[in-house]
Amino acid sequence: MSICISHTTALWLMCSPSIWPLVAGGRDEADLQPDFEANRTNVIRETEAILPTVCALAEWDQESVKPIDILVPRGASRRRNGICIRHSWGRALPANAIVRLDEGIYLSTPEFAFLQMANSLDEIELALLGCSLCGRYYPCECEAGFVKRPRLTTIRRLDSFLSQFKNVKNAAKARRALRWVFEESRSPMETSTAILLSASRRMGGYGLPKPMLNQTVELSAQSSAVAGTPYYVVDLYYPKPNVAIEYLGKPYHEDVNRDVTREYVLKSEGCTLFNVTITQVITSSLRNRLVMDIAQAIGYRLRKSTPAISGKRNALLNRILPHPSQVLKSGEVVWKSASWALPLRLPR
Repeated sequence: MSICISHTTALWLMCSPSIWPLVAGGRDEADLQPDFEANRTNVIRETEAILPTVCALAEWDQESVKPIDILVPRGASRRRNGICIRHSWGRALPANAIVRLDEGIYLSTPEFAFLQMANSLDEIELALLGCSLCGRYYPCECEAGFVKRPRLTTIRRLDSFLSQFKNVKNAAKARRALRWVFEESRSPMETSTAILLSASRRMGGYGLPKPMLNQTVELSAQSSAVAGTPYYVVDLYYPKPNVAIEYLGKPYHEDVNRDVTREYVLKSEGCTLFNVTITQVITSSLRNRLVMDIAQAIGYRLRKSTPAISGKRNALLNRILPHPSQVLKSGEVVWKSASWALPLRLPR
């Protein structure tokens, strides 16, 4: 029998999404599907048997991870208990859905995990998750609110995987959410700013074109000599009009001389630079002025807001931006953990 076991910390521990299911009981990928459909009983006993191995591989404390979410064939019992929470999967496992982690233990790909999470997350939450999977950070219940880690997938790979599903529950939702996913984000604030600027007015965003995140801007020889580097990496970037947006987060921009030099060099290279602080983003009047200036710089005609659009925007802001009470006097942000964040109590 094969069962899929997941826990919300697998992403970081396995260099995979925290919601990656593990599949236990199969011998190899070719044998997995027949085993998955063959036996619908003894789920609890099988979970208990495989749990020590899973925890050893993940370096989890066994008592801290229960109950574990497991994926079972359609028709198997889904009654909850202290060991596992069972979820049904009634189709053949799609191509590129799993990878072998160890003998008899398989790990779902981030693309499959993204589809599975569409069952419990809405479009905005899915977009935030997608930005993390395609970015270089992951939400964590720690002081900073996130930890750094390598990129796990790309928008192209997510789109290709989802294209396999035409009539699968929540696949359409996942595809819609993918429109607001960015690659290469390195923090929740970069993600939130990019989504706010580019999400459609229907979603509560400003509807600007999508910027690129953490892109390399090559410098001329003269500018390189001044900067001491042949290039800069800018947070949000519109290449064609050469417009950059830099988020000046307190923990990451404490070298004033470096930041001033960076601004001078980029402007000398013909780049229009907007330095953005958390106060500008969360303060309505400052944010609206900032977005108007960015729109003008990239040659985009910003449409006027209506009461209905303003209401949707406030709803979106409450979802993706920190509340003023979460912004400390130092400028640091205490991020509220996502439901799929890495728990601090487990090793990372």
